[in-house]
Amino acid sequence: MTIYLKDYAHFTNTQDMDEAARRHVLAHWNEMNDTDRAVLEVIRRYSVKYGAAHLKHDTMADKISKSNVTVRRAIRKLEKLGIIERIHYIRPVMSGLGANIYTILPFVDHSTLTMLATVDKPSDSKAGDMVPATESCSSQSKNMKTYTLTDTYPAEPIPTPTTLFGRMKDLLSTTIGDSSVARQLFGIYRAQSLRMMKFSIHEHQGELFEQLAMQALHIVVQAAKRKEVRNIAGYFDGVLRNLVDKALFADIFMEYDVSFDGLLF
Repeated sequence: MTIYLKDYAHFTNTQDMDEAARRHVLAHWNEMNDTDRAVLEVIRRYSVKYGAAHLKHDTMADKISKSNVTVRRAIRKLEKLGIIERIHYIRPVMSGLGANIYTILPFVDHSTLTMLATVDKPSDSKAGDMVPATESCSSQSKNMKTYTLTDTYPAEPIPTPTTLFGRMKDLLSTTIGDSSVARQLFGIYRAQSLRMMKFSIHEHQGELFEQLAMQALHIVVQAAKRKEVRNIAGYFDGVLRNLVDKALFADIFMEYDVSFDGLLF
């Protein structure tokens, strides 16, 4: 069953998602190549039913006849452009990191927002502040040209957070509207990850711990939306601890034919 993908969707219907994808492509046409657009199309097609896609890199590579490395490069670019969101997923049965979940993000026209802000800004000029008849036409033309350039200049894109703390804060802000607990959750992640990374076998697992922290945060956010969480920090601590245990230790006992409890007797 893939109905769980609905929890990660940003749209309630396929039409809105398709329109957002189309506008993303038009807005970033010069920054994208054919491979980037092909990868986005694969994600869009697999997202039609539930609004999100659970895909392996190899699956996308086969669909567009490109290498795994090329697909990964395209995904990173689509993330940087703010077109898609990549969610690291933990396999609930076999444990460990599985294929990623991908969702298409809503399109925000930043240039339009800038123009609206410029137009809506109240003017300090009065009806009597007319240009004197003695002022040259060239001066009036110069003023008009300056206004036009200012009014249509494209807005600077909003940078995507690159640090774990920034991503955690951004996710909390855009989903539950409150990022004040982000620093506390980051502290919990630091405490758990540093405790495990003291051991040489786990000292190079920094990226894995960050992925687990974001996965735990997604689980907490979904539970918070369903009004199932009273203490977000405590819930996050438990979820992250469980994910770390599954990712690092669950495979230890898979070689035995009896359960771990059975070994004690």
